[in-house]
Parts: sequence; structure tokens; C-alpha cells
Amino acid sequence: MKFKVGEIYKDRGGLEYKFLMYAPESHVSSQLIFLELAYGSVQTRYTDGTVDHGAKTPSDIIPHEKKTLKLYQALLKSSEDREYFVSSTLYETKPNLAIRLVTEWAPVVVEVEE
Repeated sequence: MKFKVGEIYKDRGGLEYKFLMYAPESHVSSQLIFLELAYGSVQTRYTDGTVDHGAKTPSDIIPHEKKTLKLYQALLKSSEDREYFVSSTLYETKPNLAIRLVTEWAPVVVEVEE
């Protein structure tokens, strides 16, 4: 499921909701139960967070989007400037202390929520 109990989500209009529970035995249009934080009212939605399956409405609650990051090791120079080594830390962009990212090797791909 795209929603986690206790997490805060927003609808298309910007209002915040706290996800309370998933009720699979409930009517199809009210299987997700949210608490609307501004007014304290209980709201129900379809399992995808929408009010109406056919159209997008401002009241649709949007699940957090996940994106993937590619992380690489960096090529560093020792403090004596004699040796080069590959970092044990992974980076999305080149850190200031690095010469470059090591992109010849396959990246580590992680999935994160925005």
C-alpha cells in the first residue's frame, strides 16, 4: 500500500491529513481513513487516495512519491598528495574534497521518499 499509518499526507489543495487506518472490509470508496488536521474531521478515500476514481479532484490525497538516487564512490587524494584512493562513502554529487566521482563502476541505486 502507498500509505503508512501515522504518516502525514497532503491533498491536491494543500490540506494535511494523518492516515489512521486501512479498512478492507469497508465500502470500496471508504477503505482508507484519514484525520483532516486543520478541522479534525474524519475523511475516507479509495485505496489510491482519490475521492472519485474517474476524475482528479482537489480533495484527492496524494501518496508520497518515491524516486531513485544513484550513488557513487569518489576519487580522493591523500593529504600528502602522493596517493589517490577511492572513498568508502557514497555520493550523489561530487564533494568538494574529491577529484571526481567514480562512474566507471556501477552505481548503488537507492529508493527514497521525497
